[in-house]
Amino acid sequence: MNPVEALNGLHEKEGAQFGFFDRLAVVDRYSNGIEQELRYLQKSSGLFDRKAWLLLELNGADAKNFLQGMVSADLEKFDINQIQPAIICQSKGKIQHILEIWRTSQHGWVISNYPGEGFQVANLLNKFHIRENFEFQLLTPTMLRLDLRGPKSSTALEIIGLSEPSATSEFFFNGKKLLCTRHQHHGAEHYSLLIPGNEVENVATKLLDQEECSWVGWDAWNEMNLIERIPVFGRDFTNDNFAQEAALKDHISFSKGCYIGQEPNARLFFRGRPQKQLICLSIPASLTTFDSSHLFSGSELVGEITAISASRFVEGRLGMAMVKTKFLDTKDKKLSIIPDDPEPTIEWSKLPTHIMR
Repeated sequence: MNPVEALNGLHEKEGAQFGFFDRLAVVDRYSNGIEQELRYLQKSSGLFDRKAWLLLELNGADAKNFLQGMVSADLEKFDINQIQPAIICQSKGKIQHILEIWRTSQHGWVISNYPGEGFQVANLLNKFHIRENFEFQLLTPTMLRLDLRGPKSSTALEIIGLSEPSATSEFFFNGKKLLCTRHQHHGAEHYSLLIPGNEVENVATKLLDQEECSWVGWDAWNEMNLIERIPVFGRDFTNDNFAQEAALKDHISFSKGCYIGQEPNARLFFRGRPQKQLICLSIPASLTTFDSSHLFSGSELVGEITAISASRFVEGRLGMAMVKTKFLDTKDKKLSIIPDDPEPTIEWSKLPTHIMR
């Protein structure tokens, strides 16, 4: 059976609701509900199917130098089997594509693309690929990606033969080589597996045999991102933003050489500052707010809420907002959804990936 169809079959048994990108399914949620899925991400291990994150491979002596001139991250600092978020910028510096780059060997690089953008990225890279010595191919569905996230993820990986997983691990399952890498962002343990397509169903089934591991959908995954204060493309920021506005410190280097869109980003970082920036919110339980609600400091409109957590905590809900940078210079640490509120109750803070000079 086609590996894509095999994975979809596993999801359908759990009552999955799908979204589609380039005819590849992403599970939004399962019948057990987002609360149960989030519990696995927070307490044990959630398994997420990333087959719609189209995989492109560059393999050859010039692959690194070619990519170095295309993306915002500094590939000179990459170890083999390390994964790194990155951006392809527009010529004027704003975000064009959000990527993750996985170095699989000395000359091998795999690009994991945001759903619906893989072929756009492939066409863009192919446009700039002229004389460089490397092979360029689509890996999906020959290879597919599964992610594990949660405090018991390293334990879950032991059942498929990966004991004491480090940041970079290579191992064999049923005689087939698998790659496993640990993400370096803050928050719960997060691993990605690069699996031969004809083994992905077996790997998933083996992982799910454990009581502490279960499928999670994109809604729960992004809810976890909000809880861990990780910005999400399409929700908290868009193609109309610079990396500095979107608090994407882990996506961009300000010390590497030239790449598309470098000059506007460098000028903004070293000589100026963005007009707006993404921040984190703590919203009291007693307050009714919505995504896209306006935020006020006194009588001044300073920004807009981009996301509010579905989960309730003792102290209320978490959120994110895009606000005017000049507001961050004030000592006012509270905001309101109405102007001239005598008792504003929404507290704000900078994100862990806030970019500061």
